Amino acid sequence: MFAMPPAAVTSDKMDVRKELHLHREDEARIRAAAAATGLQETDFIRQAALLRAQEVEQRLALSILPQETFDAFTAAINAPGQVIPGLAHAAVGSKGLLTDAG
Repeated sequence: MFAMPPAAVTSDKMDVRKELHLHREDEARIRAAAAATGLQETDFIRQAALLRAQEVEQRLALSILPQETFDAFTAAINAPGQVIPGLAHAAVGSKGLLTDAG
């Protein structure tokens, strides 16, 4: 698994309420785990949800390629560039037409 910093927990006033429906067995497990960690159930659930959200965000930020594909990609970006006459001419002709939005 990834080495992740602790999920950031917002410390100011909470202003959104969510309702959660659970199976009795799940509620008992959560209650026991929250008690074992010294947290109230709502804090335990919120921290667990934030940690899961962080995991999903990290996975969305990753690109995973098979080794063979990664090697081909690396070779392609490290290869010397090639001048393509028609493209080079178009680039010169379009100079000043496009600007950086940043």
